[in-house]
Amino acid sequence: MEFDVKTSGVESPVWGVDPFGELYRLWNAITEGSQVGIPHVIGRARVVDGKVSGLEMSVTLHGKEEYLSFRDGDDVYFVVPAIPQDGIEGVYFKIHRAIGEAK
Repeated sequence: MEFDVKTSGVESPVWGVDPFGELYRLWNAITEGSQVGIPHVIGRARVVDGKVSGLEMSVTLHGKEEYLSFRDGDDVYFVVPAIPQDGIEGVYFKIHRAIGEAK
């Protein structure tokens, strides 16, 4: 199954993996973490020819919102805030944008 989402001004990757399954797996840590800090999803996506073929993510806490994404070969590393009020879809769009913007 492939997912393709268009976001204006950002290169749009095609998803060969299910990012929502991973986010649902992390959601408990995100909501519990928001009690003591600002949860962030940190991860690595393997992107070959515009297709995300691998995805690893975990949750960490920071004192303020931070955004970071960079590319190292076929791997895109990212840190995005995961605000529970944004919902899983909001976090997904931040990850999608981070992968698309990585240079």
